[in-house]
Amino acid sequence: MEQVCFALRVLVGKTSEARDFFRDLDSARKAEYDRSERRIGIVRESWFLQHLESYDVVIGYIEARNVPDSLQQFALSRDPFDLWFKSRFLEITGVDLNNPPHGSLSEHLSHYEA
Repeated sequence: MEQVCFALRVLVGKTSEARDFFRDLDSARKAEYDRSERRIGIVRESWFLQHLESYDVVIGYIEARNVPDSLQQFALSRDPFDLWFKSRFLEITGVDLNNPPHGSLSEHLSHYEA
């Protein structure tokens, strides 16, 4: 199983919206979220909010058999839930997941599991 973690800056004044968005994923939109993740092959995903000295970041953790393939499927998806997710994410971070930033995924340095 592949793993990736990334951090994205929350736009100024959008921290409360970020909390609301992720709360919706765990409540009102949980079933849609589950269907989306299964369809694109993501088996585990966690999100964190980290306050830094002068701004906030959301930190995402994803596990999938093939992370780049899963992320590509999501970027190309026109599923209504996926479009909603990408639209909300753009509002919160300014990152367009329909056209994700170029570059390599984060470098995995260490992992411990009991």
